[in-house]
Amino acid sequence: MDEQLTRDPGRDNRPGTGEHRDPHSGPKPGVGTQSVTGAAQATTGAAMEQAKTTARSVGEQARTTARELGEQARSIAADAGSTAQELARRARDQAGQAGEMLYRQGSVAGEYLTRGVNQYPLAALVVAAVVGYGLGFLIHNRWTSQD
Repeated sequence: MDEQLTRDPGRDNRPGTGEHRDPHSGPKPGVGTQSVTGAAQATTGAAMEQAKTTARSVGEQARTTARELGEQARSIAADAGSTAQELARRARDQAGQAGEMLYRQGSVAGEYLTRGVNQYPLAALVVAAVVGYGLGFLIHNRWTSQD
């Protein structure tokens, strides 16, 4: 038969040990556990303080980053507005210059035509008649094709 262990409160019942132990020799409640509980509470308190400090630090960094990003966005928007104004001013200046140039070229062309008509009045009349007839022909064909 297998070796049977007998349960004896004063005896260590593990196989191979036949030693007696005092059932009242273990840690006593309240003695030494206060120091362990106090150390655990101190460690927990320190960890909580460190977590609070870290959370405050992270929160402050997030606020600082958000503030800086807001300032950058505001700066970019202001730069974009001033850039748009600058581009509009340049376009206005260039349009003014182009208008002046077209006016000058139109004046030169008008003077050239005036000189040509004064020098060759009969040729100018024939050219004007041909141009008028051509425009009338085009307009008439367009109206008749729509009906």
